Amino acid sequence: MIGIRVTHEEIMHNVMNPAYEPYEEIYSALQSVRETFHREGRISDANAKLDETVKLLAIHYGYLIGLVDSTEYARLKDRGIFSANFLNSIFAQVAKEPVFSRPGMGSIFGSAPTTIFEEGDEKIAHELFVATGQAFEAQVSDQHRLDVLNEAYGHHVRDNFRNHVEDAQYMTPPEVVDFMVNLALCLVPSAKMNELNDFIVADPSCGVGSFLTSWRRACVDVRGLTEGRRLKCIGQDKVDRMVRLTAINMIFSDCPNDDVFLGNAIHDDSPLSTYNGQVDLILTNPPFGARFAAESLRETSQFSTPFFAHLSSGTRAIDSELLFIDRYLTLLKPEGLCFVVVPDGVVSAKGTASILRQYLTRNAELVAVVELPSVTFAQAGTRTKTAILGFRKTISPRQLYPVFFSEVDDLGYKVSKRKGVPLKRLEGKNELPSVARAFKNSVETFFIAEESVNAAWCELDPGKVDTWTPRRMIFDQEILKRQARHNLISLKDLTEAPSKRRTSAYSKETFFISVLHIIGEGILDIPGIKSYEPITPGLPVEPGEVILSRINPRIPRAAVVPDLGRTLLCSSEFEILRPTNGVSPYTLVFLLLCPFVQGQIQSLTAGTSSSHSRIKPRQVYDVLLPDLVSADHREYKENLSQYEESCKKITECLIDIEKFRQSLDIDSTLEVQS
Repeated sequence: MIGIRVTHEEIMHNVMNPAYEPYEEIYSALQSVRETFHREGRISDANAKLDETVKLLAIHYGYLIGLVDSTEYARLKDRGIFSANFLNSIFAQVAKEPVFSRPGMGSIFGSAPTTIFEEGDEKIAHELFVATGQAFEAQVSDQHRLDVLNEAYGHHVRDNFRNHVEDAQYMTPPEVVDFMVNLALCLVPSAKMNELNDFIVADPSCGVGSFLTSWRRACVDVRGLTEGRRLKCIGQDKVDRMVRLTAINMIFSDCPNDDVFLGNAIHDDSPLSTYNGQVDLILTNPPFGARFAAESLRETSQFSTPFFAHLSSGTRAIDSELLFIDRYLTLLKPEGLCFVVVPDGVVSAKGTASILRQYLTRNAELVAVVELPSVTFAQAGTRTKTAILGFRKTISPRQLYPVFFSEVDDLGYKVSKRKGVPLKRLEGKNELPSVARAFKNSVETFFIAEESVNAAWCELDPGKVDTWTPRRMIFDQEILKRQARHNLISLKDLTEAPSKRRTSAYSKETFFISVLHIIGEGILDIPGIKSYEPITPGLPVEPGEVILSRINPRIPRAAVVPDLGRTLLCSSEFEILRPTNGVSPYTLVFLLLCPFVQGQIQSLTAGTSSSHSRIKPRQVYDVLLPDLVSADHREYKENLSQYEESCKKITECLIDIEKFRQSLDIDSTLEVQS
C-alpha cells in the first residue's frame, strides 16, 4: 500500500480480475475468521465481529508502518506465548498513535481502546489474529489493489441487510468499484488534475470508503504523486460505524488527510453541504429501497434536493435512489462527473423515474449506462438488477450526442448459499475489463472495435427516448447496420405471416406442440408432442413452417414444424413464420438462433419481468438477419445445406425411435404377464 507503484494496465488486469491468488487468500482468510467466530460463539452480533476484526487488522497495519516492533509481533504470532492481555496492550498502544486519530474524533477506536478478548480467550484470539494477518498480508502486494475492509464487511454483516432496508449498506463488489474508477479516469484529463484548486472527489453514502480509497490509489499510480497531492477525497455516511470504517480504510490506504463526515447527505444541514457546487467527481452506490416523504423534503432538503423538494405532482414518497441523483447535481460543479450504481428501474421505469430522467437531461449530459448482472450484489443478500449510470453536469446540455451503452453478463464470480450463508465463488470470466478497454479505446472515435464486448456508442437525444436500457440501445438498428460485418436483411423480407388463423381445441386426431417441446436446436420432443393433451386451444400450423417462441426469449426456441401424419396445433405463444423467396425453413431457424439475432429478439422485452417476459405478436418481423441467402454468399450455402440435412436426420431419428418404442410396447407385455 505505502510506496507501491503499478501501471494502469496492471491495475486494469489485476484489480478488475479477482480470479487470482491474492484475492482467494483474502477471501479464504476472512471466511476462516467468520467461521471461527461462529464456532466459538464468543460474539453473536455481526457488527461486533466486524469491529473486532478491524481492531486486529489495525495491529497488522501498525506492524507494517513500524508502530509494532518485530519482537512484539512475533510474540503475537507464537501460539505458545500468546496472551489476550498482551494483545490488548499492543492494540491500545497502536490505537492511540496519531495515525489513528481524526480531527474532532480523537482516536477512531475511542478513548479507552481495547479488544473484547480477555484472559482465557487465547485460543480464539490467536486464531483470529493469524487469520486476519493472512488477509492483510494478501492485501499488501505490488501486483494488485484489494480492499480488505470491504471484504470483511461483506463477510460479517451481509445477513443484516435484508432486515435493514433503509440503511441499504450493500458493499459494492471490488470488481465494480474499480471498473467505475477506471471509467472516470478515462474522462478526467491530467490538465484537470493539475489545476491550482483541489480536485474534489466525493461519495455521499460512503460505506467503508472503497470508492474514495480506490480512486486515490489508482489516480496516484497512473498519474503520479503530484496529482495525488491535489486530490481531496470526502465521504459521508449517516451511520457512525461506517464513518469509522471509512476513516480506517483511508489510513490503511495511505490517504489519512482525506475527510469523512457523519450525517444524512440529503439534509441541508449535513457537513457535505459545504461542498455544494464544488465537487469534480462523484463515485458512489446510494441506498436502495428507502422512501422519503415528499412533504418532509421541503423542510429538510429544499436546497440539497431542490427538484424533489419542490415537485408539485401528487407524489407522496420518493425512492432514495432517485433522490440521491438530485443530490448529486447540487454537489457537482459545472462539468463535474458522476458514476453511480442504481437499480435498473432508474434507467428504464416509468413514473417518477421517468420524470427524473427528463430533469437529468435538462441539467446534465448522459455519459454511459452499463447494465450489471443480477449476481452483482448477491453476496449482500439481494439479486436486484442494477446498472452503472454516468453523467456530466452541464449548464447547456446538447440535444444530440454519443452515449456509451453496455450489457455485462459475467463478473467472474457466482454466489451460492452454504448453510444459509451466501458465499462468493470465483467462476467464469469477468467481462468488466473488456468493457473498460472498449470504453477507453473508443471514447474519442465512438466506435467499438472489440467484438467480444456487448457495447455500443449510440448518438441520441436521451430526453426523447423512453428508456435508457442498454440492451435496447445496443441493438438499435442504425447502430447494427453501421457495425455489422455482413449486409443485413429484415426478417419480414424473408418470411410472411400466415393468414389469420383461428385457434382450435385439441382433439385425439391432432398433435399439439407446446413451447417446452422444443428441447434444443432443431430438436423436438416427438414423444412429448404425441402424448400431450392440453386443455387450452392452439393455432393450426403446417409442416415446413417455422415456429419461434415469444415467451421468455432469453431461452432461444425455434424449430421447423415436422410432418407427423396428423393435423398439427401449436401454442399461441409461438410466432408462426412462413419462409418466402425460396428460403429454406432450416436456414431461417439457423439465422434466428445466431447470437446476433437473439440479442435483438431479447431486447424486444426490455423492461418486463424476466420470468414472464413476452414479445408482442408480429414484433419480431423487424429484426435484422445476416444476409447469407443472397448470391454474394455462396460459401455459406454448402454449410447451410449440411445444417438442414443434420436437422432433418435428427427429426427422422426421433420419429423412428418413437415408432420402435410403440412397436415393442414393453409396458403392455409386462401388464399381461403380471
